[in-house]
Formats: sequence, C-alpha cells, structure tokens
Amino acid sequence: MPHSFTATNFIKAKKMKKILNTLSTHPSALLLFVQLASIIIHPSLESVKYNQAIFSCFNVAALSLAVWVVNRSPAMNWVAWVLAVPAISLTLLYVLSGNMHYFMWAQLLESAMYFYTAAGLVMYMFNDDVLTRDELFAAAATFTVLAWGFALIYSVCQYIYPGSITGSTNPGEPRTWLDLMFLSFTILSSTGYGDVMVVHPVAKIVSIFQMFIGLMYMALIVSRLVSLTTAARKE
Repeated sequence: MPHSFTATNFIKAKKMKKILNTLSTHPSALLLFVQLASIIIHPSLESVKYNQAIFSCFNVAALSLAVWVVNRSPAMNWVAWVLAVPAISLTLLYVLSGNMHYFMWAQLLESAMYFYTAAGLVMYMFNDDVLTRDELFAAAATFTVLAWGFALIYSVCQYIYPGSITGSTNPGEPRTWLDLMFLSFTILSSTGYGDVMVVHPVAKIVSIFQMFIGLMYMALIVSRLVSLTTAARKE
C-alpha cells in the first residue's frame, strides 16, 4: 500500500512538472488565455454584487502574467515592475474603498503596463528568425494586449469627460467595460461596427492612434509571421 501511494504521488508530481514546464515555455499562451477568459466571463458577473471587484482581480492576474511575459523578453523587466506594483496596489485600494480616483489611476498605469508588454512581445518575436509556437501565441497576445490597453484609456477618458463615448443603446449612459472592449477591438481590427462611438475630441485622438497602431501591427507582425512560415517550409 505505501509503495502504491508513493508511485501515485510520483505520477502526480511528474504531471504537475510537465504542466509547469509547458506554462514556462508558453507564457504568451497563458496571458492570452487569461485575457480571453476574463472577457468571456464578464457578462455573467454583471448581476453579481461585487462584479467590479471580481473583475479587478482578473485585471491583477493578467497584469502579473504581463510582467512574466516581459520578463522573458529582451525588454528591461524592472520597468514592468515599476508600472505593475503601483497599478496592482491602486486596484486593490479601489476594491477595498470603492474610490473611483484610485481606479482611474490604476487603469492609467495598467494601460501603460499593457503597452509596455506589447512592446516586449514585439521585441521577443523579432529577437530571432526561427518561428516557434510560443511566438504565434505572442502574436495573438500582442493584439489582445493592445486592445486591452486602449480599452483602459477609453475607460479613463469617459470618466474624465462624461459622454465622450456613446452608443446606439442608452446613449446618455457611460459605456460598460464590455462596450469599451468591443470598441477597442473594432477600431484595432478596422472592422468598425459603429454601434459604440467616440464623440469627444480627446477620445477621437486616442482612436486615431489606435487605428495607426492596428494598421502597423498588421503590416509588420503578420507579414513577418507569414515570411517566417514561408521560409521554414522552403527549408
């Protein structure tokens, strides 16, 4: 019996080690999964009393993963921690106090952190000429990180300038986080559905920069992945 118990523990430990090794070699996939999962579960949390606090915890988790991804890239990881630690602290202060000023500054720092993470991911993908599976996940994670960072800026923008972002439904009310994420993804991908719109000049300037970055992302990152894939097939 003790021998069987030891063998079972050994198998479990081996499986856990394999999972940890997979996560350590594919951090971009983990970051992508957490971000997409938080978007998926957010509508189900709208009726929960502390939904914003719960969602803020997902933001903190995604931010910690972002630091991990940057740490594996050529970017200087101390900058990531300088942005991440106060952002996480302010998020926790908002959860505890409910003060929107804490939340606004936390979102600004989180946005800067996501943009820095996107730059680190781009450097990671351009660091060599070998296309790996994690670089494919990094390409997708870069897109979601950029969309997330701009959504945070839109959230701060509508807090500072009420009514700066409107929509076809309940035009006089602030847009929900899901609306802002939808707006950010449509602008970044140039699909432009138009049911969530920016009307304030500051919000329009932010959207102009997002359009430019989305265009450059498609021109640089996607074309590089295609060229590396073609070169690998030729070899």
